[in-house]
Amino acid sequence: MPSKSFPARHLHTLKTHNAPVNAVTFSSYPGTYVLTGSSDRAVHLSRAVPNNAQKSQQTIETTSPIQKYEAHGYSVLDVAVAADNARFASVGGDRQVFLWDVEEGITTRRWGGHTSRIEAVRFAGEGDSVVISDTTVNLWDTRTRDQKPIQSLTEATDTVSSLHAHMPSYSIASGSYDGHVRVYDVRMGKTTDDVLAYPVTSVRCSADGNAILASTLDSYIRMLDRSNGSLLAAFGGPAKEKTPFVDGTRSRHSYRNAELRVRSTFAQGDAVVLSGSEAAKNDEEGLGAAVFAWDILSGETVAVVPMGEKVKVVSCVAWNEKGFWAGGCSDGTVRVFG
Repeated sequence: MPSKSFPARHLHTLKTHNAPVNAVTFSSYPGTYVLTGSSDRAVHLSRAVPNNAQKSQQTIETTSPIQKYEAHGYSVLDVAVAADNARFASVGGDRQVFLWDVEEGITTRRWGGHTSRIEAVRFAGEGDSVVISDTTVNLWDTRTRDQKPIQSLTEATDTVSSLHAHMPSYSIASGSYDGHVRVYDVRMGKTTDDVLAYPVTSVRCSADGNAILASTLDSYIRMLDRSNGSLLAAFGGPAKEKTPFVDGTRSRHSYRNAELRVRSTFAQGDAVVLSGSEAAKNDEEGLGAAVFAWDILSGETVAVVPMGEKVKVVSCVAWNEKGFWAGGCSDGTVRVFG
């Protein structure tokens, strides 16, 4: 049950994919569109909120995207959009980084040389001139035809599951299945390394760059002080019988992230932590998975938004500062709330 202050009205369901959705991101401000990557090997561009959705009393459903981008031969695992909305990058099981022209619908660059599937990609640099990808953290210059990365950060001993570039501080945060969160200060040539002991599935920097949000496969989301690695707050945790709300009501769902890559993010001006989750391991009640939101300061759960009994995991979420958010689901749907 959502709180009154958190936007949780189901406005739009995208039914354009026919396999689990692994990546969802809004276009750059004002976030009119949403890009989604799926195990069906395609990236889809769709309108995030149809014009009539907020006036309609019913959830709008869309079955055809505005544009399909089909070059991947394997699952698409992450998508990043440039600030000018003219380009996006995608990665997945192909072991390549794909750079796309949004309007033309074609790839303009492909970078290879990775030894395993790639799970994370982000833009960085002036004018989004650099694309960052894993499996080790590679930085690619979009302005040249060079097939070699301009820099490789090789500290991770397992796949890098998540990346976030914080340009005001010239830093790159990475999370790896080796249980480490690493922050690279590109300007100073300095690396900080925090050991969380459990595989890291998601990292995100706060807007001011002072905090790092990290999801791990022990069903916790930790907020760390970037300067010294100290724990500022923790959200989620081992499944409890019921999840309490500030108003005293209780949800039948419990937050879980124990087996799959589930991502989290900051929302509402860094006042809230938003995350997908896995359904209970046996899910005898048939509840399915839900999206959870916690208040940063109090740690209280402010919303639990069920995605339906057929949804076994919500692996990715995205927040738009205009007050919308989206969750990518294992049943191939993307659900937009506001």
